[in-house]
Amino acid sequence: MSDAINTRYVKGGFATADDIVLATTPNTRTVFHPAVHNDGVRGQIVRQKIGTDGTWKDVSEVDFRKLPPDCGVSIELNTEATEKLHDKLTQLYEVQRQGVALGDQRYVVARESKALVIDDRSKARVIRTLLDQGHSEDLWRSLAQNNPNLATRLALAQIQLDRQEAIKEFKTSLTSHADGEAYWQQFFETYPWMLQSAFSSAVFFLHGEAYLGGKRSVGRQGKGGVATDFLFADASTKSFAVVEIKTPKSGLVGSLHRGEENTDYDNEIYAMHADLSGGIVQVRNQITVAIDEFQSVLGKSGHEINRVHPRGVLVIGSTESLSQRQKDSFNQFRHALHSLTVITFDELLNRLKLMFCREDSIRR
Repeated sequence: MSDAINTRYVKGGFATADDIVLATTPNTRTVFHPAVHNDGVRGQIVRQKIGTDGTWKDVSEVDFRKLPPDCGVSIELNTEATEKLHDKLTQLYEVQRQGVALGDQRYVVARESKALVIDDRSKARVIRTLLDQGHSEDLWRSLAQNNPNLATRLALAQIQLDRQEAIKEFKTSLTSHADGEAYWQQFFETYPWMLQSAFSSAVFFLHGEAYLGGKRSVGRQGKGGVATDFLFADASTKSFAVVEIKTPKSGLVGSLHRGEENTDYDNEIYAMHADLSGGIVQVRNQITVAIDEFQSVLGKSGHEINRVHPRGVLVIGSTESLSQRQKDSFNQFRHALHSLTVITFDELLNRLKLMFCREDSIRR
């Protein structure tokens, strides 16, 4: 069951809404005159009496300045009227949260389970269903020709929806595939746009598991040659960038190097884990080999890239299990690195959620 709310814009972010009849007798009734504004909802509760012409008349307001001492005015609301006022105020506040709209507006308020919400996302699902049923070419051609703006919005809505679903998969995989390096290689090959968010500037994807130089080898565990998990290029400088993927379970921080654990002393310092230091050296080596053999390998790859100021990214581990002092040591170490970015899996996930997801679409 749904209710309609009509608003009429007055001025300055202020609109009135239809009267809400709370209680009625044959000759009188109690009414709430609501108004919606940018900061909330307000209104007046009044008693009305039926006139000789059959219409309801507001009872003359009481001038409180002329009331004798110890006097007041009481308007009683029974249980049914109080419940109705509560329900209507809840609906009005929902309308207010949407923003006070200009002109005359009509809102239909209903339970979410009973309402059919028509927005870009729901339209995109309908379009996807029609496309899956084999109507793709004619449907999309007609839509693009007759309403190109809607076609664009639907396409963008579908992309956004697909990305949110992929980010949900990322979140669950942090636990289910915490130590699966081959899984993450395949995962990011499916969603290379996720790795783009690890860079501080715009980059574009070139290749997954790219050979950089040295004696050629087959597969990711081959001997002799040097390959990177992913190859990108800077959109402005056209310089190449290598990305090495480890696992969420890979170590970041090693043993205590100086100080005492669980103290307030500032000299609690940790060494880095071998997984992290080894991964950094691996990325550095990939960049060095790619520069040395650029003309014979990347220079002939068919991509418009160069070897000026190459960059590296290492995706490794998770900070969620680290203490604050361990995080401090980790941050001090990675921030001192030049032309190489170290980002953890949980940090990458949070960055993706901020960039592509509504606040409530993916809950922690």
